[in-house]
Amino acid sequence: MEIDDTIQWHPAFCSAMELELRENKKDLIYEREHNLSKMPLKIDFLVIKKKQNVIIKNEIGDFFLGNNIFEYKSPNDDVNIGTFYKALSYACLYKSEAGNVEEIIDTDITVSLVREQKPVKLLKQLGEKYTVTKKTNGIYRIDGMLFPMQILVTKELNEESHVWVTSLTRTLSRERAHKLLYNYSALKDNEDKRNADSVMNVTSQANIELFKKMIQEGDHMCEELKELLAPEIVEFKIRLAEQSAQLADKDAKLADNAAEIADKTSEIAKLKKLLADAGIEV
Repeated sequence: MEIDDTIQWHPAFCSAMELELRENKKDLIYEREHNLSKMPLKIDFLVIKKKQNVIIKNEIGDFFLGNNIFEYKSPNDDVNIGTFYKALSYACLYKSEAGNVEEIIDTDITVSLVREQKPVKLLKQLGEKYTVTKKTNGIYRIDGMLFPMQILVTKELNEESHVWVTSLTRTLSRERAHKLLYNYSALKDNEDKRNADSVMNVTSQANIELFKKMIQEGDHMCEELKELLAPEIVEFKIRLAEQSAQLADKDAKLADNAAEIADKTSEIAKLKKLLADAGIEV
């Protein structure tokens, strides 16, 4: 089984978005799961509802309207024109299934498609029919659609400004891991910390070899926050400690054996000297 098959990317992304937008925490309502239609239709997308007349400070959400739909694709997922229109269809279904359709007008919904790698072909295709504007690194706005839409390329986003969502990757560096751990340690709000736990768990699971190496080399940041890491990392830490204890026991036994040999060697040397003094050849 591939590691991505076991990683729960979507819940971690939802947590990362709550952290990204925490400056407007009181102005937003998050729906991590939303049932579309009365028939069983399992679709993982995030809905963020914004209060009226509120301006979102984070550049990811500065175009937010009343209802904002996020479709997140994990690092291994493909993103093409079909993916784009599927995300658009979610917004259409969301509107049609509202209790009072008139309460959710066309202009009160935005759609965001999120992916780590830049979907070059998709952006080119959209640019042939619609207006695609690069607002800033990693944020591409599409005008002329039924709903205001954007494509977020997390690999291009500023890592300092968007530490949480950019950490959802399989290619985390040690430096970025330290920044992530540092940002976690600076959180004071319990809800923020719970969201950060989710991000840390997935990030460490997706970058298991990096975090194992950090633990193995005695990285103090990783040591202090090891309880936040994926179970596999914690298990590795336990095994490493057990192996270290076993090696310490072996070293102690070897040291005892060496001491015994040294004592016996000393006794033999004394005995030889006594025999030599008595004129007895050995």
